[in-house]
Amino acid sequence: MKLGILILLYLFGVYADYSPLSYVDRPCGTDLSNLWLDVIAVVDNSRGMTNKGLSNVASSILSVFGENTRIGSNSVEPRTTRLGLVTYNSVASQKADLNQYQSIADAYTGVFDALSTTVDTIQSYLATGLALAERMLVDQTVNSTRAHYKRVMIVYASEYNGNGESDPLPLAERLKLSNINIITVAYEQPGSVGLLQGLTQIASPGFSFSSEFVAGNIVKEVQNALLQSNCFCPDWIQYRGSYSDPASSRYGVCLLPVGVPVVWAAAKIECSNRWNNSYLATEFNQAKHDFIFNAAQGSYFQQNPYQYHIGLNFVNGAWVWDQPAGQPQVNLKSWFNWGTGFPNSPASQSAVSNIQSALTTKWNNVGTFTTPASYICETYSCDTDNYCDAQNMKNQ
Repeated sequence: MKLGILILLYLFGVYADYSPLSYVDRPCGTDLSNLWLDVIAVVDNSRGMTNKGLSNVASSILSVFGENTRIGSNSVEPRTTRLGLVTYNSVASQKADLNQYQSIADAYTGVFDALSTTVDTIQSYLATGLALAERMLVDQTVNSTRAHYKRVMIVYASEYNGNGESDPLPLAERLKLSNINIITVAYEQPGSVGLLQGLTQIASPGFSFSSEFVAGNIVKEVQNALLQSNCFCPDWIQYRGSYSDPASSRYGVCLLPVGVPVVWAAAKIECSNRWNNSYLATEFNQAKHDFIFNAAQGSYFQQNPYQYHIGLNFVNGAWVWDQPAGQPQVNLKSWFNWGTGFPNSPASQSAVSNIQSALTTKWNNVGTFTTPASYICETYSCDTDNYCDAQNMKNQ
């Protein structure tokens, strides 16, 4: 079974063009042809959008998925994206469920037909569109073969209205807590008040855009948000540019702090067994080191001082970083974080732990079988270069 999974991962190009020998952390996949998501476009078709604006929205939606993204479902190739369509004004209407479009050609015909003209009302209540899209995602993804796929809503709006039951914000917050990403695009019209500000509250962090501000780049902005949505860690912590900023750019790296103290050699084996291609964590730079320390502080690690094993160890005369089984280990270079007086002779202390020193942690070399501590595991994220099937996610 494990061999089959490894072959599957190889066929889907887990490593793509990335090599850890580059001494940079793995980026998220960027291959739009391998996007695997369930997406519902939620489009304001009230009079405020205007026919021209609605036509622009239709063109934008199709351009987003027009770069060889596989639309529909495929029993042989799991890296596909299903696209549903909802319109809303005073009420919401389902224009296409998640199984209607089985090709980009289907989507072209269906989307342009559904968004050909606005309706004769100025009322525009986003809450109705979000509620219908939520029901569609629940009915058409939960307990299905795609239940492990990331779910995304793309909102195209010309107005932001609603108080009380018509307020879309509580519903949007619930959707985001349910692990549904929301991308918003503001189509501001004369007289629009507070549209972008309101939609920014609705959107997932960093996923709020304006057709006015980004001009012709709105397609690229939405595509990048979809790629970021498709880059995720099912249960581990995803490494990103800033631990405190959820909107900061993500890396294709997942981290798992383990608060059960074991010796370094045991931690290495435990990490390799945690998930496919997992290993003890690397710290190629200060930013990664700081992020890991923040993650350790947010976990159930023993404190005063914090101490946890990382993947640095001494092998064949050199300090190297642990890597997945079968891959070459990476020589230490360019950035060092040794504590004062370290490293000691590696003859009997050939492994490395981070040990707290004042407000940070420093590398201390320790014995591989003598110093129990917590530890940090690392693996690759699920993304367009690394398809993760449902069983793999359960095993994480």
